[in-house]
Amino acid sequence: MAVPSRISDVLFRRDMVGPSFVKFAATVTGMVLIEKVFMEFVLPHLAGELEDIFARHGKIQALFLLSAANSVVTFWGFGALMALPAFVGASRWKIQAGKSLDLQMLQSSMPLIVFNWLLGIILLPLLFAHFLPESSFDWRSPPSTQTLVRDAVVWLAIEEVWFFYSHRWMHMNKQLYAAVHKMHHKWTAPISFTAIYCHPFEHLVSNLTPLVLGPLVCGSHLAAISIFSFLGVLHTMAVHSGYWFCDDNGMHDEHHAKFNVNFGVLGVMDSLYGTYQLPGGPSQSTPGAASKAGERLGEKVE
Repeated sequence: MAVPSRISDVLFRRDMVGPSFVKFAATVTGMVLIEKVFMEFVLPHLAGELEDIFARHGKIQALFLLSAANSVVTFWGFGALMALPAFVGASRWKIQAGKSLDLQMLQSSMPLIVFNWLLGIILLPLLFAHFLPESSFDWRSPPSTQTLVRDAVVWLAIEEVWFFYSHRWMHMNKQLYAAVHKMHHKWTAPISFTAIYCHPFEHLVSNLTPLVLGPLVCGSHLAAISIFSFLGVLHTMAVHSGYWFCDDNGMHDEHHAKFNVNFGVLGVMDSLYGTYQLPGGPSQSTPGAASKAGERLGEKVE
């Protein structure tokens, strides 16, 4: 048996369900703490301005403006920072050593990336405007800590389950994989911006739906939803960055490299289904386990 070279190799073995639930609890805790800081120290200073924006522009137009601002900062701003190591050809902390950025491929991918980005900032405000209760837009009455915890648990549970099954479905169904999901796997060594390089159908079903479903089910406050969206985009950009500053220890990068492992977000569902695998130590401790799991799914790497 290979000797693990990282602490994470010990903590996150693919045959251990427990650490995935610990990660889920840690994610909930971190999200709620960030929300509380924002609600206590930032929102009171922004409440008047936000009320003015909604009064002047109306609910839908104001939501478009806030959605665009949030997305520009997270996707294009932080995304550019996360893509910088790939642009300069940095080899240190690269998950897939020896892989470099194909600039021509990125250039050809950009029109679809921009289209999907626009799709998100247009569709989400429409859904929130029509299906969230009026209390979600009360900037003077932020949700309680209990409500934030409840919402975070529901959001992350829905996201993990929905994304896992929709993503796994696109691998199991050969016609769907060839027509839709194979496009995303064109990037076997992705960078941040390629997080939304995918067929628009996939973007709607697997990327946007798990992001909005939880908040709509809970009738959550828009301030809390904004934090969830901000952190969610940061997460997906980081895990597609190709570098070890990702927050999943290379879990999703391994999916792009191997195709038949890691269909979920946090690893909970993958631990239950035996498709959880990290680069390096975990795969060495159980040779061939993930490949066999992929074979059971009927996956063929293309």
